[in-house]
Amino acid sequence: MGRNIVAGTYSIEGKLPHESELGERLGCSRTVIREMTRLLTAKGMVNPVRHFGTAVRHHQHWNLLDPDVALWHELDSPTIDFIREELKALMAAVLPLAAGSAARAQRENPSAECDTNRYSPEAIMVMIFDAAGARVYQNARDLGLHFARLQEPNTFKDSLYEKLRDAVCEGRADEAKSCAEFLLAH
Repeated sequence: MGRNIVAGTYSIEGKLPHESELGERLGCSRTVIREMTRLLTAKGMVNPVRHFGTAVRHHQHWNLLDPDVALWHELDSPTIDFIREELKALMAAVLPLAAGSAARAQRENPSAECDTNRYSPEAIMVMIFDAAGARVYQNARDLGLHFARLQEPNTFKDSLYEKLRDAVCEGRADEAKSCAEFLLAH
């Protein structure tokens, strides 16, 4: 249902079909539909309104720190530009610090976790956030993965991801941080 909302199947500020109709469409009970509604409400995507039904909220109300909301986006989602900009803002605050921290951790304790054969931007982001150590970086890992996944294919950016990976894996913290900043600026 979250994917359907992100995909624009249900109009913004419109409403979802009645619980019984959704149950029939999805082949599940009203209890499951109610739980789904509670989860989507917690993510800021819908709002149950008495005597109206379940209203679909505008994307500006969605909880963008919820990895599911990013996961449900695809490159052709109507709100792709919005989610890209929001994830970019978050990554600007977090990625350079995570990259520097991951490089320092690698320098202090070389590990097999730093795999220079990881070439996809998604795999590089996961490696950085996992290696950064602090729990806050691990919590941001999925959002970093979705940030990379939702970018338009770009060979220049792919080469920047590789330079970032190499700086982290070789323990060059200042270079990793600078590379992450440069990546986000382009």
